Amino acid sequence: MTDTAPAVPETTTLTALLEEVPDLRRRLGGTSQDWTIDEVGDANVNFVFRVGGPEGAVCVKQAPPYVRVAGRSWPLTPERVVYEYRALEEHGRAAPGAVPTPLHLERDAHLLVMEFVEGQTVLRHHLSRGGVHPGLGEQVGGYLARTLFATSDLGMDAGRKRDLVAEFETNTEMCRMTEDMVFTEVYHDFHRNWWTTPDLDAEVLALRSDPEVLTAVSRLKYRYLTSREALLHGDLHTGSVMVGAGCSRVFDHEFACFGPLGFDIGGFLAHLLIAYFAADARDGGRRRAVAGESVQQMWLLEEVERTWDAFREGFLDRWRSAAHGSAFPARLFTGPGAEVALEAERSAYLERVLTDAVGFCGAELIRRLVGFARPVDLTGIGDRATRAGCEIRAMRLARSLLTEADGYRSVADVTAAARHLRAGWYPG
Repeated sequence: MTDTAPAVPETTTLTALLEEVPDLRRRLGGTSQDWTIDEVGDANVNFVFRVGGPEGAVCVKQAPPYVRVAGRSWPLTPERVVYEYRALEEHGRAAPGAVPTPLHLERDAHLLVMEFVEGQTVLRHHLSRGGVHPGLGEQVGGYLARTLFATSDLGMDAGRKRDLVAEFETNTEMCRMTEDMVFTEVYHDFHRNWWTTPDLDAEVLALRSDPEVLTAVSRLKYRYLTSREALLHGDLHTGSVMVGAGCSRVFDHEFACFGPLGFDIGGFLAHLLIAYFAADARDGGRRRAVAGESVQQMWLLEEVERTWDAFREGFLDRWRSAAHGSAFPARLFTGPGAEVALEAERSAYLERVLTDAVGFCGAELIRRLVGFARPVDLTGIGDRATRAGCEIRAMRLARSLLTEADGYRSVADVTAAARHLRAGWYPG
């Protein structure tokens, strides 16, 4: 899928750049002669390294002027690290400890240095081994509540928000990649699409020929293009969350932009659902606990619900206690019945966010089943027929979420639909 293997940046260049920054020298300790560099992660877009010294370690991300996994045939702005650095700053202020601390930006070299989080693993890898992470939903949902509220008009002065919107509005190439890959490319013939063929051919054809599907996804694309509700992570999934030691860290903010609140929420939920369906392939689908589900599968659906619940409660709590933004000014809601009316508006607002999140969840599921960046949860299933079975179930849920989003009145409706779809193949 690549025209040429991407060249790994020379380690001597990296160490020379780090050595010029006093704070980084002190953090690592010693001199560059004492430092070790190891490439880490399985990033699709950038090179990522752990640089270790006598006193500590840092994470270094370098952005080549192309998409790493595709090679030079797919050019991409290396300026993406600038937006990632700034998003880490903004989200770090809103949710301390939920993201790695950004330490240095070397703009000319397209190099970002951040805190290296020891003792954690990428959530997707942890899930693919059958693991669970207690507290995941509360942690990620809390991150979403804090960051999305703080960068919205509810938590931020309108003038400051306009300045921030203008800054991230120029992350054009990364946003265009989202616009194309999530909302457009998978719905017509395109050279980067791939799926399990011939098993999913009929499913893909049905999607592409269904006006209801095409209208629904186009409506969501319009929301993504026109909404500026809050500063999004922009690509939140189980591959951009690290877990361990009772906490989670969210990373890889290079797709950061202002957009609808439901986009990040729906994206993350989609990947928990992918893991739910993919788990049927583990051990030949034999590990069942209750009603035909494995312990991990039951936990995954619980975390879908907990993520939304933690977001909703955290967002509402901040709206009630820390609404310092320009929207819904408190001075207007002091008369008789005003707080009751405002609370009703808060509930209605979150209902609209849920509808958005459900739709975006469906779109993300389809994109990951048919498009270029398919997750290892699915591609790692060696038996084609087994993989296709997991994917067809996920695809049928995705279509319902996409086209019937307003029919899902609670997140429990989403998990019930996922469970019902599975039950047809794995009756308890």
